[in-house]
Amino acid sequence: MMTDAPSGNRLITDLKSIPSPVFYIFAAVAFFCGFFVYGITLKGLITSLFILLLVACASSDIKAGIVPDLILIFIAVLGVICFLTVEGWSVTGLITHIIGAFCVSVPMLILALIIKGAFGGGDIKLMAAAGLYLGWQYSMAGFMIGMCIAGIYGIYLLAVKRAKARQKVRLVPFLVYGLATVSLFGKQIINALLNVPLSY
Repeated sequence: MMTDAPSGNRLITDLKSIPSPVFYIFAAVAFFCGFFVYGITLKGLITSLFILLLVACASSDIKAGIVPDLILIFIAVLGVICFLTVEGWSVTGLITHIIGAFCVSVPMLILALIIKGAFGGGDIKLMAAAGLYLGWQYSMAGFMIGMCIAGIYGIYLLAVKRAKARQKVRLVPFLVYGLATVSLFGKQIINALLNVPLSY
């Protein structure tokens, strides 16, 4: 009896959907963003790697409509590394990051179960992995930024009659933009708009 390819093989195969001109262009820029904002530091390196992985997710979604699970695993692991090295261990920080993994992804999952096609599995898993990396404040802020931009883009498509009312807009590139933005300027954005002081 024929069986499906091992899941490990699929993890590697999905990575083939990443390379594209869009990826190479934005990856080159993304890699220096963290260093530009945080300097030549460990925080700068980890942030640059995070944004680079986000760009890989966006490129894969644009090219093949998938978000490679292996990239999401890397993002989650990077979040753990950042928490233990840059931020420093604390119970409060641990709770913040654990909540971050679920505060957006779980509502998205529930909505997807209620409304067919509301969100894709890649959207949900991306927010879970990125939420673990960012923590709940940044995760929610990044999600809101991404959804706002996606909404504006959808309205634009409808206005120029390039999309039907029920046509689905791929969210990952917009979520990536929001998540990357808060990873660089999250403290300033949240303090300015929501007046929520952050200690890290």
